Amino acid sequence: MSTNIEEVVTPDRDDAVAAVAKASMLGKKKRQRKSWIQTSSRLGAVVVFLILWSVAAGTLVDTFYLPEPTAVAEEIWDWILDGSLWTNIMATMVPAAQGFLIGGISALVLGYLFAMSKTVSMVLEPFVAAAYGIPVVALVPLLILWLGIGRSLAVGVSAIVVFFLIFYNVYFGIKDVKQEFIDQVRIAGASQWDLVMRVRLPSALVWVVASLKLAVPHALVGVVVAEFLTGSEGLGFMLSSNAAQFNAAGTFASVVVLAAISFALDRIVFMISRRALMWKETAER
Repeated sequence: MSTNIEEVVTPDRDDAVAAVAKASMLGKKKRQRKSWIQTSSRLGAVVVFLILWSVAAGTLVDTFYLPEPTAVAEEIWDWILDGSLWTNIMATMVPAAQGFLIGGISALVLGYLFAMSKTVSMVLEPFVAAAYGIPVVALVPLLILWLGIGRSLAVGVSAIVVFFLIFYNVYFGIKDVKQEFIDQVRIAGASQWDLVMRVRLPSALVWVVASLKLAVPHALVGVVVAEFLTGSEGLGFMLSSNAAQFNAAGTFASVVVLAAISFALDRIVFMISRRALMWKETAER
């Protein structure tokens, strides 16, 4: 009798496994097709943009204001050959990374402190809000007095920009946890460490990940602004010096390089965000 049952059940089980495998394969093919369509559409948009740019340069708009794409490409190629492109990229990216770390870590620590202490939040939050309302450019003269001109200034500007973008997300992310849920977790026997690692941080993680989409490129923007105003090297300096010399090709080339770096950073943030959200799901189980 058992043999007959096995004979009946096994084919059904095999069919179910085959159906799941087929559905998984179809889903994978669908995702690949969607990814291919997205990539093709983006490449097509770039090609159309370059064609329109080529047509407009020299015909609709004077090349003094709008250089041809080939002229911009030649400018970038010259920078690659003489090594200035890599030198200036590093001169910008190093302080951007330093500013991001300083601003990000400060925002995480203070955001957590403000969220956990009602007294600290009540006393200091209005001052943080007032500082947030000050344009960063208005702080540059003060930062020059305190930090001088050079890499330290670029790091300072970048850190300030990043701090405010992440601080409020950490603050509201931790505050977003319902007190009833915290009480239930404590009743279940969770330690303070478990409460932080499995409740508060996963809750804040979604907010922090969302802020990275803005904080990472703005770390670069902060450095470029500082270089544009006072720098002697870096992508911001390249941009300002070419603009001052009325070199349209060099100015556009600087913008293209910055756009390429921003795109690369956006892809990196996207991959980090996916892994972080996967960790959040694991931590909440």
